[in-house]
Formats: sequence, structure tokens, C-alpha cells
Amino acid sequence: MNEKKRLNTDEKDNHDNTKGFVAWVRDHKKQLIIAGLTISTIIAVTLSQKDTIMKLWNGLKKEIEAAKLYSSNWFSNATDAELNSEREKIRLAYCSSGNSLSDAIRLESLLHRFDEEISKRSWGDEIPHAPSIHREHGWYLPNDD
Repeated sequence: MNEKKRLNTDEKDNHDNTKGFVAWVRDHKKQLIIAGLTISTIIAVTLSQKDTIMKLWNGLKKEIEAAKLYSSNWFSNATDAELNSEREKIRLAYCSSGNSLSDAIRLESLLHRFDEEISKRSWGDEIPHAPSIHREHGWYLPNDD
């Protein structure tokens, strides 16, 4: 007997829930239509722009690989010959960057990283000494005024 009552109560709850859901859908019909159209449009644009998205993805992939290539770990483990040969590749790419300002800036900062590592290895803990500074008379004039 209790089971019949419980089953009847469950059926009533389900029926009430269904009525509530249908009422909610009726109340939010415009929002659901707009959401459906928006999602459909996004999917259509994404599928139509597949080539552009793949180009972007491949470009990001290349950037990530390039960043790994010249990481701090790579700089610390590379030999002097590797540093010099890779620096020359970067210098040539910098010289041939043409009108691409962003590439030129990126390559220039990478050249500075190479120069810092090469300088650090050649000077060690010693402070680099600049040539002596001459007085206001110039390097070719005597200082005995």
C-alpha cells in the first residue's frame, strides 16, 4: 500500500516538474531562440574559418617551439660554438626582416640575450673595463694646462 502511494506521489512530482519545465520554456522562449541562433552562428563561423584558425594555431605552435629553442636552460647548456652559430642565424634573420617591425624587435631582443650570455662567459665575475675616458681637450691633446 505504501509503495502505491509513493509511486503516485512520484508520478505527481514528475508531472509537476514537467509542467514547471514547460512553463519555464514558454517564459524564456525568446532567450532560448537567441541562444540557439548565437551558438549556431558561432559554430558556422568557426567551421567556415577553419583554415584561418589552423594558420593561427600553427603560428602559435611555432612560437612555442621557438621559445623552447632559446630558453634560459638552452643558453646555459649551449657551447660557445653553438652560441656563435645560432647568433649568426638570428643576426641574418634580423638583417632580412624587412618591413616587419615586430619581427625585427623580437630578433633584436634575442640578439641581446645572445650577447649577454657571450659577455658573461668571456668576462666571468670580472667587471668589464671600458677604454679610459679622456679629458675635455681630446685624446690627442696634452693635459698639462
